[in-house]
Formats: sequence, C-alpha cells, structure tokens
Amino acid sequence: MTTPPPPSAGLIGSALLKLFTRAARVVDIEDAGPAFRIVTLGGPALRNAAWTPGDKIQVQLPGWVRRTYTPMHWDAVYGLARILVYLHGDGPGARWARSLRKGDTCSIYGPRRSIVPDGAPVILFGDETSLGLAAALRSDAAPGDVHVLLEVSRDADVRPVLERLRLGDAHIAVREAGERHLAALQEHLTALLRTHDSADVVLSGKAGSIQHLSRALRQHGIGAARRHTKAYWAPGKQGMD
Repeated sequence: MTTPPPPSAGLIGSALLKLFTRAARVVDIEDAGPAFRIVTLGGPALRNAAWTPGDKIQVQLPGWVRRTYTPMHWDAVYGLARILVYLHGDGPGARWARSLRKGDTCSIYGPRRSIVPDGAPVILFGDETSLGLAAALRSDAAPGDVHVLLEVSRDADVRPVLERLRLGDAHIAVREAGERHLAALQEHLTALLRTHDSADVVLSGKAGSIQHLSRALRQHGIGAARRHTKAYWAPGKQGMD
C-alpha cells in the first residue's frame, strides 16, 4: 500500500485517509506489566490483508502524527491485528495508548514490509521497542529457532510482558552508563553465532547500539546479506521508523 505525504487537515485530509488507510476499531486492551499495553485492533478493512511476521503498520494519531508498530499477530480471516505499545515517556504514541478505550477508532497504514529474515535460525537484538517484532518472529518459527537478546532500562518493567508473550528465555542486560552492558551482549551474541553459524541476525531498537553491534558482526565475518537492521529510536529524535 502506497503511503502519501502527510495530508493537511480538513475535508481533503479526511478523504486521503479513507483512500490510503484501513479503518480499525479497538476491540481489546490488556495491560502487560507497568510499561506495556497489548492493543487488539479489528474491522472489516483488516480482512484479507497480506501480512508476514516482521511487517509493520503505522497508526495515524491526532495532529497528523504517525507511529510505527510491528503487529505480533494478524488474523486476515476475522480482521484482527494485535500490537504491543511501550508506554515510555510522554510522546504521542504513549499518550495515545494510555488514553485508549474499547470502541475507539483509528486509521492505519499497511501492513508493509519491514524486517523479514531469510530463514532460520534468527538471532534478534533489540530493546523494549523490539518486543512486538520478537513476538511476531517467534509466532512463525519452530521452537528454538529465534533467540532474543535485549538491552532494557528496567528489568522489572519487561519481565511481566516477556512472560505474557512467551519470551521468558530472552537474554537481558540492563543499560549501564557508558554503554558498558553492550560488551556482555556482544559476547553472548558471538557465542550464539558459534553455535548457530548460519543464523540471520536482526539488530533493532536504539540506533547507537545497532551501530556498535554491527561493527562487531563485521569483525566476526557476518556479511551484509545476513544482517538486518531497523533503528526504532535515537536520543533526541522522535518518530523514527
């Protein structure tokens, strides 16, 4: 689905939204610990959508702001899509998710291609913003085919959602000053690659951490064809894809 430039408000904007987006309604909301909400969207426009685990959607928020999410599941028969929202800070996405009620409506762009590894096994590095992607990749994989490594700000914030999404075996490192935690994650990643020498590696989440581990992967001889990167955020930047 082609995404147009952000339209201006008013009748023209409303017409363009109907043309380029899918109308959805909030059919369920579940709090998964103190920092996450699982939101299920539904509606006839979500039926028959061509979705592959790792694809993304964009939700149109008030003020012509969009936020990108990776659906954890998409039922194209019944028209249902489930996303995970990280309730961090006071940005547009967090405010939208905190205020949601069942029956609320929204417009979504997509699904569109984002991260699709070439095969199994897969090693996924990320953070709190990557959990939807991790759940999506796990949903379509055989047991033991997707290994998850995470850097997080607070262990207590992510444990409940990891258990809820059946990601309790994820390897977690709490962020430290000077990015010292990345050394331990790099060591664990290298150990996994020794065991799974044909694995694709997906690097997601914070842009700086992706750059750090990308350098390590190049030194380890992991070519570009086996590396997939998607930066969701960087300090001082908002609305990254």
